[in-house]
Amino acid sequence: MSETPQLSEAKRALLEKYMRGDLLQVKKTPAPQNGKVEATGRHDGAIAIQVGSSRRPFFYLHGEWRDGNTFYCYPLAHELGEDQPFYVLEPYTFDGLRIPPTLEAIAKIHLKALRSIQPEGPYLLGGWCNGALVAYEMARQLYAQGQTVDLLVLMDSMLPGSHKIVRSVISRLSSLMRLDQEKQLYGFIIALHVYRYLRFPRYRQRWNSECAETAEQDKRVHDDGKASFGLPRLRGLFPAIAVLRQDYSMVFEWVNAGYAPDPYPGKLTFFWAREEPGLSRGWQKVAETREAEVHIIPGNDLSSRTEHLHEFADQLRACLSTTQMPALNKRI
Repeated sequence: MSETPQLSEAKRALLEKYMRGDLLQVKKTPAPQNGKVEATGRHDGAIAIQVGSSRRPFFYLHGEWRDGNTFYCYPLAHELGEDQPFYVLEPYTFDGLRIPPTLEAIAKIHLKALRSIQPEGPYLLGGWCNGALVAYEMARQLYAQGQTVDLLVLMDSMLPGSHKIVRSVISRLSSLMRLDQEKQLYGFIIALHVYRYLRFPRYRQRWNSECAETAEQDKRVHDDGKASFGLPRLRGLFPAIAVLRQDYSMVFEWVNAGYAPDPYPGKLTFFWAREEPGLSRGWQKVAETREAEVHIIPGNDLSSRTEHLHEFADQLRACLSTTQMPALNKRI
């Protein structure tokens, strides 16, 4: 389904507000007064995309690390209604880190930003893909702190502990060879990349394309007109570890492989893209054995947030309205 003219106008209006600076940005973690910056990744705060007064804020972790893939958050907030406050919690990045923190530590950092805006619950929380997994851990920690989460929306969520066997095997082998954790991380990333490269055509095509572009750039740099390293396909299968290390999804998979949480006791609300049935399989047993609500939205992982954004927003708006209805009735 193509975008409607109304949605395009909404995007343009929101973009103009964003460029003017009218969209509020909550202060991020300040730099130390001594001017030294600790190499512990980037601890982003929250971005207030939409601020209202009659409803509790919805905190959203979009999980995207690619430039340009997060703009849907602005029309999404618009579609939810002007009276629904909407805050984005930006992904924790791993820049400058030898070893990434645990998922529990990442969630704890996000909670500081969340509670600086809303100190006490009940909370409305949601996330997409890896962002959904972080939201899940945040909800667990809030519950442990005696707080209430009225709505926890997991959208195409990663499954806790994915690839834990791979990490466990690599860790055991590395212990025998006395390799430190950074080398274990490298081994995990390489193994995961080779598996994906051989298993998934789209993944393989992307890496071959990127390496072909790099080879072309190398030819322009070298006077002899020869690439600095082999064929694009070989470079795609065996890229430099420094290149793989910059792939956010790879590093996050390592973090998730070490994540083994206790069950969250509250209600779970799942959103699944209709054309990506494989994403929901790991959570199906959870949905069948406990209190859970499932919503199916049109499209795949990408088109559900672009072409089908209106349908996605409709279902999310219904969840937010239903959850907040008792509180709204009390005020009346």
